[in-house]
Amino acid sequence: MVKRMSRALAAFIVLFGPAAWCSVADGGSPAPANVPNVYGEGILFVYSGLEGKTLWKSPFVASTTGGEVGLKFHLPSEQILRFRLPGSGLGSLRFRVVANDLLVADVPGADDPLVAVFASADLVVGQVPSGGSVSVEGTGTETVLLQKQDGKRTQFAFAYSANGGQEAAKMASQGLKESIDTLVEQHLAFFGSTPSAPQDTDAPTCRTLAKAFSVMKANVYAPEKLIFSRWTTPARWPERQMSLRDSAFHSLGLAHLDAGLAKDALAAVYDFQRGDGFIPITMPAQPTEAVSHPPLLAWAAWRVYELENRRDRKFLEQSYAVISKQVVWYMKQRRLGGEPPPEKSLEYGTPLYGWKTAAESGQDNSPRFAGGADFAAIDLACYLASECRALQRMAQALRFGEQAKTWDRRAEAIERAARECLWNPERGFFFDRRGADGPWVDTWTSAAFLTLWSGVATKDQANRLVGHLVSGKFRTAMPVASVARDDPAFKKDLWSGAAWPTMNYLIIRGLQRYGYAKEAADLRQRTLEAVGQWYARTGGLWEFYDPDGEAPPAQLDRNGRKTSGIGYAVLSDYNPTAAVFADLVLRPEP
Repeated sequence: MVKRMSRALAAFIVLFGPAAWCSVADGGSPAPANVPNVYGEGILFVYSGLEGKTLWKSPFVASTTGGEVGLKFHLPSEQILRFRLPGSGLGSLRFRVVANDLLVADVPGADDPLVAVFASADLVVGQVPSGGSVSVEGTGTETVLLQKQDGKRTQFAFAYSANGGQEAAKMASQGLKESIDTLVEQHLAFFGSTPSAPQDTDAPTCRTLAKAFSVMKANVYAPEKLIFSRWTTPARWPERQMSLRDSAFHSLGLAHLDAGLAKDALAAVYDFQRGDGFIPITMPAQPTEAVSHPPLLAWAAWRVYELENRRDRKFLEQSYAVISKQVVWYMKQRRLGGEPPPEKSLEYGTPLYGWKTAAESGQDNSPRFAGGADFAAIDLACYLASECRALQRMAQALRFGEQAKTWDRRAEAIERAARECLWNPERGFFFDRRGADGPWVDTWTSAAFLTLWSGVATKDQANRLVGHLVSGKFRTAMPVASVARDDPAFKKDLWSGAAWPTMNYLIIRGLQRYGYAKEAADLRQRTLEAVGQWYARTGGLWEFYDPDGEAPPAQLDRNGRKTSGIGYAVLSDYNPTAAVFADLVLRPEP
């Protein structure tokens, strides 16, 4: 097996050339620089919709265990596929591949490596070397583990079926006939299609980029009932569903891999639009009330269109038709004081907007919402201004001249209202506010920096904002704190202070937009380094991070879970983090 596996990896040398290979710092086997190989607890392990049929409701999704190699399947009755190997434990293994659907590790003193790989959405197969064993901890009637000896190694198949153990046994029996070598080569082939980082990129960033593409692959579903194209989720466990905002971020990373897949990720969201323009926060299952998510689709669709060199007019037409209705819905339904009179335009008066709930903003536990959501939200103004500008560009590209002018007027009105009403000149910062001239929502949050990304801020306002960004208020070891480090409401929990790579991404693009090249390069580099360092330490790409760079992400609180016991932990192998990491590496400048 070692020789056969070596031939599979040797093929990668021929394919990518010697530059694609690097030595693993921990002394492991040589591995392609564009193949992830860091094992850690909590890594998502799941079959991708890029490989074959998937179902979003299927519970056959696993996370890696700590202490020793294992796969914890999040079934109704949790089960762990446990590998016990000869040697001195996990630290003695030399991982060649730790992808989100494939594990390959050399075992000291063994002739064969450990392998675990998905053969289908409900079937994991693999092998353990001589002296090792595989077993299942936990009970369940819907899974079956079968094993057979093949020389000195043990081949195994672990299958799940919602129809029960008899069907699972048939699947496992077929799984024992699978060629492990062939499956490994098939799954490795994905990394042959991923773009390489720029030549001057350091090895840790290259390895993290490989991980990012693995995460993006893992979080793709195949078409299924009600969803007619390939689609994405922030995390196959525990969230599983499609997310409006996050799908926009996903498309940025996927566009580097496959423009068609990036467009599919957006088109899947479009399919859930109601007749009045509303798009729900999650799909296919939806909340009972009309709660949406930050409008980012026009911005994302235009970026995908640009990255494909503006070739797909049909996609642009489809995107424009859907998103223009969505933005109109937002401008009507979320305007403070209600929808403008019928005889007035949407940009009439002083257009300020507020979220229906904290969840709709995407910042669920931000202290901004401690007194409710009935305020003019600076981030919603930025999102809507950005969407209007993107729709203006779309209309111009589609030669809808009068519509382009309308979107220009709407963008200008929103930008002007935010500059005049939500800017606090004494503090030099944008704040939420209870009305055009009402009390300020006195919380310093990173939402203010979206005025750079969206173009809302004036040059003078931008200069003062950057002063706060680079000061001790927001400059932290892992940038950028979502609440200022010296704000009384700060805590390292979700949007109460934790650092989010997705927000960093938007701030970086904003700094570049206003000409703060040095500050943008610094924030980009520190973001890439921090995400890469925590990947090297934990094996995961995380939803958010400790702004002080001290606590492992898995140990942070998430919406008060440590106190209440409700909800779930910080998400590992989070698709939006993977997507923005890839775009920052591969597209340093916008």
